[in-house]
Amino acid sequence: MKKQCAVAMTAAFLLAGAAVPASAQDETITVEGVIFLDRNGNEAYDAGETVRANGPGVWVTNLDTNEKVAEFRTDANGRYRAVLPKGPRYMVINQDKDGFELPWGARPTDKDLTLDFPLWGRFIDGFSFVDTNGDGVKQAEEKATTGEIKVSGKTQGGAQVDVAATPGADGSFRFELPVGAYTVTAPDLVRQGLALAKPLGANDIDWLTGQAKADQRNTRIDARYFEPKADSAVEDLAVAPAKDTYTVGEQIDVRFKLANKGDVPGGLRFVMFGPDAKLLSHSGNVTGANGDFATVAKVLPGESVTVELKFELTKAGAIEIWPFADPFVGGHKDVDRTNQGTAIKKTINVVEKSTTTPPTSASPSETTAPTTTTTPAVAKAGNKTGLASTGASPLGFLALGGVLLAAGLSVFFVARRRRS
Repeated sequence: MKKQCAVAMTAAFLLAGAAVPASAQDETITVEGVIFLDRNGNEAYDAGETVRANGPGVWVTNLDTNEKVAEFRTDANGRYRAVLPKGPRYMVINQDKDGFELPWGARPTDKDLTLDFPLWGRFIDGFSFVDTNGDGVKQAEEKATTGEIKVSGKTQGGAQVDVAATPGADGSFRFELPVGAYTVTAPDLVRQGLALAKPLGANDIDWLTGQAKADQRNTRIDARYFEPKADSAVEDLAVAPAKDTYTVGEQIDVRFKLANKGDVPGGLRFVMFGPDAKLLSHSGNVTGANGDFATVAKVLPGESVTVELKFELTKAGAIEIWPFADPFVGGHKDVDRTNQGTAIKKTINVVEKSTTTPPTSASPSETTAPTTTTTPAVAKAGNKTGLASTGASPLGFLALGGVLLAAGLSVFFVARRRRS
């Protein structure tokens, strides 16, 4: 009998103890949820969306007293859990919101509540790949690139952002950023023999600048590449004025077209071989010096620029005029070496300026020849040579020669003395 009483009493105590937690639970409320980046904007947490792990979480205030009650951080899964005394009405406020837009940032409650907090920022994603078939869509068999995709810009609050990501094995990349205006830059893959493909739509990176803007909540950007066939050419060489012979000091204008005949845009370069002349000016669409020039802007496939150069001729002779296109376009090797200028070079003939002065008009007195009387020489017979004498003696010429020789020697020795 005593044993039965003891068992009954023990059971009573156990039941009383078990009732305490249940009673305490009735006196509390639980608010819990996840803080996450809402990429699709549906305000609901979906699988794969990034959570704000180990963040500041939420803080709770008592709406009746307007006092702060407690803070509750998120765990590794981006979740928070607040257990609060039952009775007051509370305001649950998201603390992890800097730089993001919020569908809501706080909710009141006086009972158990599941409360998730979505964050809206700037979500950039896409693919970086070799678009082998040129359809603009990443196929499983198309090769992904490995160069870093970079994003730079400023948040809505003015903070500078510079981040980079390497595409995954499938070529995909993603950026999740605070609200702001950003620029996406594709990697330069010239060393891999790749160039950005011509854009097929708004999602493609510009093949001229290698960049795209991202200032919307969700932006899709693809970096599509292809294997280019570069081809630069020189065409339609002309020299003005056009004539057979030019003179030293004369100015000439050289004009030709620098054409992009390949399938990749890029800056075009050329070397000006000849003429042996002074460059006076060049057209504004090129820049350079010492015979090496480049276009100011990139030239699209199928387009050309007309280059004009003005020279002053400084040397006589057969002068070559030969603009030669650099065998690269945007760093990509030229596939056709026959049209770079060799076939159209010109040779012009340049002569020295004439130094002959025209005769001047003479006065009548100068043009009248003086009247002279010619006396025929009479030969004298009997000289030792057996030749007829003209009557002129050689002694005078010999005397004059001696005087000149003496004067020359005098000058020579005076000069030597001065040197010594």
